[in-house]
Amino acid sequence: MSSAGSVFWALLPLFTVGMGTAAVAAWAAWRLRSRAVAALAAVDAAVTVVALWMAQAPPDSARNSAAGALIATVLVGGGLATTFSLRPKLIGPSAQDPAVTAALDRRNRRAQARELVERDPALARDLGIGRPDLAHQYDDGGLADVNHVPAPVLAGLPGMTSEYADRIVAARGERGGFGSVAELEVWADLPRGVAEELADRVVFLP
Repeated sequence: MSSAGSVFWALLPLFTVGMGTAAVAAWAAWRLRSRAVAALAAVDAAVTVVALWMAQAPPDSARNSAAGALIATVLVGGGLATTFSLRPKLIGPSAQDPAVTAALDRRNRRAQARELVERDPALARDLGIGRPDLAHQYDDGGLADVNHVPAPVLAGLPGMTSEYADRIVAARGERGGFGSVAELEVWADLPRGVAEELADRVVFLP
């Protein structure tokens, strides 16, 4: 949802005089996968039904006045408070910061590339996944194939140093490669925090 679109959405309880508040909350519950918001939407729906029933009373009656107050305070006022409190969650940080958008896109590309490595290692090698040291067109989001990249590439990964990279290269030469971050941690004698930080950035092609 765009920033401008989110403002229009947040104002729907006002534009619909409270009659659309339940639907607006229900949509937010679906987008956020939130049971709490879904329960709020159900309450808004019940209040809408009660308010409409009370509004059928004669215009000058206490019941009709109560219906107006219910609509104004709960469905409009409460609805606006709800939508504007939920709006930041629906926009998300990526819509406000291009750097976050780019980082999330690269994370998604890494996830897709890792799935391809598991499903079709031969194709992954042809695409150059995990080989930033080689020329290729496929964007894998910044992965490194621990079993094949040179030490300088490993040293450039998060949490890594030249010493750790040299350990990995030496250990893979002895073992013929690694199959997981856990093996990397044990056989290359990496600190636990470093190995965990590498999990999102490495693959292990045979």
